[in-house]
Amino acid sequence: MSSLRRLHFPGVPSKAIAIFGSLCHKLLASPFYSSLSSSGESPLQSDSTERILTDEELTEINLLIPRLCDSNQLATAVNLTTTALLANPPLKSLSISVFIDSLASQPDMTHAMSLLTRLKFTPPSYPYLRPIIIMLVTSYFNKYKYKEALKVFNWIQRPDSPCSPDEKIYGIFIHGFCRKGFVLEGLKVLRAMVGANTAPTCDSKDCVYRGLLRQARIKEAKELNDAFGCVDVAGLKRISLLLENMIAEWKD
Repeated sequence: MSSLRRLHFPGVPSKAIAIFGSLCHKLLASPFYSSLSSSGESPLQSDSTERILTDEELTEINLLIPRLCDSNQLATAVNLTTTALLANPPLKSLSISVFIDSLASQPDMTHAMSLLTRLKFTPPSYPYLRPIIIMLVTSYFNKYKYKEALKVFNWIQRPDSPCSPDEKIYGIFIHGFCRKGFVLEGLKVLRAMVGANTAPTCDSKDCVYRGLLRQARIKEAKELNDAFGCVDVAGLKRISLLLENMIAEWKD
C-alpha cells in the first residue's frame, strides 16, 4: 500500500490527488483493513460495518476515474479503482462502467489483465471480481472483441482462479460466441460447463442449437439437441463426450 502513496497523477486536480492519498491513509489506519490483512477474510465475510469512504470522497473518486480514462492514464485508474475497492464500497457507487468500457476499448489487454491480476491477489476484493468480469466480457462482446473475451474465459478457467465460472458467466460466453458465428468457441465453453457438472440453461441450449443450424450443421444440432433432453449426471457425461467428438472433428 505504501507504494500507492507515491503514485503521480499528471494533469489531475490536486484535490483529487489529496483524496487518493487520504484513501490510502484511511485504509492503512482502518481496523477493518487491518483485520482483513491478518485474517484473509473477504469484505462480505467481515463483521465490520465501518464505512471508510465518505460521500465527498466517493464523488471525488468518481470524477477522477473518467478523467484518468480520458487522458489514457489507465495504469493509474487501475491503481485507484483497486485501492478504492479495498474500502468495501457498493460497486454501483463507483464509476466502474466508464472504467470497464475504457479497458475494453484498448488495442491490447495489458490494463484489463492488470486489473484482474490485482484483484486476484487481493482476497478482500474477491466479491467484486465476478461482477467486474461479467461487465468486462460483455463489453468485449459488444465491441466484437472475441479473442479478448476468450482470453478472459481461459483466465477464469485456470486452477488458481479465485472466480470459477457459474451458470450466468458460462451463459454470457456461450451467447456471445454463438450469436456472432463463433460456434466452435461456444461449444468449447459448453464443454467446460458440462465438465464442471453445470447444466446449461434453456437459453444456452437454444443458442448453441441455432448457432449450429446457421452453419448448416444439421446432424450435429440434432444430436446435441437430443442429448439435451437429459441433463442429470449421466446425461451431462453423454453431452460432454458428444461435444468432445464434435470439437475434434470440427472443420470450417
